[in-house]
Amino acid sequence: MKSIKKYMAPIFLSLPLLWAGLSAKEDIPELTSLNPNTNSELKALREDVKKTLASVKGGLAVDKMPKLRFYKYRLQSGDSFWKVLTATSLDIDTLMTVNGISSPGIIKPGATIYVSNMRGVIINNESGTGLREVLLRKKINPEYIRAVNGSLDKKYLFVPCGEISGIQRSLFLGTGFMFPLYNGKQTSGFGRRNDPFGGRRNEFHSGIDIACPIGSRVLASRDGTVIFTGNNGGYGKLVILSHEHGYCSFYGHLSGYKVKPGQKVSRGDVIGMSGNTGRTTGPHLHFEVKKEGRSFDPGLLAKPL
Repeated sequence: MKSIKKYMAPIFLSLPLLWAGLSAKEDIPELTSLNPNTNSELKALREDVKKTLASVKGGLAVDKMPKLRFYKYRLQSGDSFWKVLTATSLDIDTLMTVNGISSPGIIKPGATIYVSNMRGVIINNESGTGLREVLLRKKINPEYIRAVNGSLDKKYLFVPCGEISGIQRSLFLGTGFMFPLYNGKQTSGFGRRNDPFGGRRNEFHSGIDIACPIGSRVLASRDGTVIFTGNNGGYGKLVILSHEHGYCSFYGHLSGYKVKPGQKVSRGDVIGMSGNTGRTTGPHLHFEVKKEGRSFDPGLLAKPL
């Protein structure tokens, strides 16, 4: 199974704080409210957002850029991801990457969210491809990135005015992938759950489970290329599809395959038949989405017509 190891690496998504490398030595001040009329720090943050946009988009001198700062805010009753977004003048991409969240619904009253004083994205630059991808999407002078981070050689970089890819945003909003069955009922969601085999331990579930009769047609949830078919431990019989921007989708516990490695498939094509192979408690399809070994919540999946 060496050929698929890079797609299988488990990474847990309980607010990993990917920006920690940028601010680990700093005390993170707290915003006490989302009202800029009564909260001077929030008002200053919004002004910094404007200055950054003017600097990067207007090509102003690098020394006109504010210093990158982070704040934390504990959501009160009636607050939501969208309310924080509006109050801070930030955008989806910024709050999503700064907090490492996979869905806006995760952010509820009582949760703590981290906000920056400029729009932008946190990228993992370890392989060197993260920065190139962002720069291809947005023509940003690297000097602005260097000024914000102090160096371009860090593992994690904050890219001012950077953007995520369209598929990342659609994943976050729940529109990236189609429901992979014509029928079936979701029985287990993404995230922490009790061991379904009766153990006392709490485990991380990297996808969703959909109960369905054995032999149900399993559909490609997005256009892609088949990169693996075969038995793989707890997944049982498994199909993996590769999609654009490094995303992969997994279809586990199958009874059989309708595709071969290297084959191109379109959204809605039949790629296999559901089953009960591998580590299961009953017939179902295990469906998950990963990028570079990191699991993402598939979101709200639209049923096929």
